[in-house]
Amino acid sequence: MSAAAAVATRAPLSAVMRSAFRGLRQSTRIVEGPTEAYPATVRSQRADWGRIVRARVGVASVYFPLMGTFLTWPFAAKYFLDGYMGVF
Repeated sequence: MSAAAAVATRAPLSAVMRSAFRGLRQSTRIVEGPTEAYPATVRSQRADWGRIVRARVGVASVYFPLMGTFLTWPFAAKYFLDGYMGVF
């Protein structure tokens, strides 16, 4: 280890770095969400399967045609350009 690296590892963090780490810790706490347990007296909600299925069908109706088009364009290009490459 070089002398500069050894000094850097022993040097205390600057105020900017401490502030950055504090902000990072706070943001992870926000993402974690509440850590307290919910009371057992509250019933859990039923899943809205109709809404879930409608959303998935809507995504699939766009995804599969677009992906089919995207993945088959090389075959279409081969069909249209076969024999005409480099002919002017």
